[in-house]
Amino acid sequence: MGPLALALDLGTGGCKASLWSVDGRSVAETVVSYPTRHPAPGRAEQRPEEWWDAVASATRTVVDGVPGARENVAGIALSGQSLGVVQVDAHGRLVSADTPIWSDTRGRTDDVFDRLDEHAWYARTGNGFGPTLYPVFKARTLRAEDPDGWARTRRLLGSKDWITLRLTGESVTDHSMASGTGAYDLLAGAYADDILDAVGLDRALLPEPRESAEVVGTLRAEAADALGLPAGIPVHAGAVDNAAMALGSRGTRDGRLYAALGSSSWMTVTSRAPVLDVATRPYVFRHAIPGLYVSALSTFSSGTSLTWLRDIVAPGADIGALIDRAGESPRGARGAVFVPTLAGGTPLEGGSDVRGTLAGLELGTGADDLVRACLEGVAFALARSLGHMRELSGLPAGDDLLISGGGSRSAVWNRIYADVLATPLLRTSVDQQAATLGAAALVFTGSGLWSSFDAVDDAHEVLERIEPDPEGVGAYARLAARFCAAADAAALFARSSPAKETP
Repeated sequence: MGPLALALDLGTGGCKASLWSVDGRSVAETVVSYPTRHPAPGRAEQRPEEWWDAVASATRTVVDGVPGARENVAGIALSGQSLGVVQVDAHGRLVSADTPIWSDTRGRTDDVFDRLDEHAWYARTGNGFGPTLYPVFKARTLRAEDPDGWARTRRLLGSKDWITLRLTGESVTDHSMASGTGAYDLLAGAYADDILDAVGLDRALLPEPRESAEVVGTLRAEAADALGLPAGIPVHAGAVDNAAMALGSRGTRDGRLYAALGSSSWMTVTSRAPVLDVATRPYVFRHAIPGLYVSALSTFSSGTSLTWLRDIVAPGADIGALIDRAGESPRGARGAVFVPTLAGGTPLEGGSDVRGTLAGLELGTGADDLVRACLEGVAFALARSLGHMRELSGLPAGDDLLISGGGSRSAVWNRIYADVLATPLLRTSVDQQAATLGAAALVFTGSGLWSSFDAVDDAHEVLERIEPDPEGVGAYARLAARFCAAADAAALFARSSPAKETP
């Protein structure tokens, strides 16, 4: 059988466990879900103990399903959701059963940006989401709301780092996860003391970052029993999900670009320097590969926009069948325009207060047109991001674009994407496994089984190349102005407030 990597992807909806062979094949995988709780507006919480239960259950399933796997796991690495903050005490125990995850907006910036210039903070950290999402600002809220719990807190850990603690007993992080704390200087490659001082956090609360492929401990006996594995297996530092996905999406060299098309979608470039822009705020993480960075622009509501529309026009319908209905509507959706900012937008899209828009409706607009408008709207939004990332990073237009995720599996939507983006699209065999492939690459490279991260390319078998249709490209180039007008109107509407209205 040969050596295997156990890759664990700790996502928003669940843990995916995957076994990878040293020749870059996925041998087995499964997903075990866990819930998100919303106890108050702006709050999104999960329970780390439920992460652990999912990790243990998913690992047992894949190991038990492959004869000989138990004896051949050469290493373990995790990919983990970003921007969470787990409090642990001096004994490594949870301070609270619940922890805020990436989408929780409880962070307090209060007087911090009286002491720090916010634009300069962004330029140093690359933290392009709203500051309230970042762990150091969330920690201020945790301190204010639960002083007793805060008094017991000795470490603030990211999602996959808490799992690593359970696996090894070691309280560690890696540079990619650290770069999403709100206090990491990208170019210095370390936490910035002046930012921590402004936030009011002790540097000792944050574990010093290690390289993602580095072995940081071995599997303890208690954890091994829970996972159904032998004790002593090396555990690598792992990476934040953005970095692991970039690595698994062939982002191993400067200038490589990919599109993740899922519930939310983003255009991501791997580069030797952070791709920064104060006006539009691409978000940046240190890559799992030393010397590289991962920079991206997102559309938060892509697949979720389609689900929202499905629940209104065809409750219970299969999403694939709903997408196919768009083929019954012509390009331009008979005038209907959809702006997919139902969950807010990036600065490029109008900011966190902007909301979605349906425009150009008339009495003849049908459900098929609405579906088509939704698919086109997501594509137009991503075209803005793609164009901007290419411009900022100096990449040429027209190069092949690797696509992955659930949104890449529809022929109808891929045709729209190719024509709106005016870019050839590549679908490969990795698809939704990019994060676990990235984690597996950390095991194989960190253990010396691979000579370099370039071996990731060998795991990608091209399934389909979708060429833009010149007629479609021309039609969408003419239609783009309508989308931009609707998107600009949505941003203008968001800037209006009842307090500013006159009677």
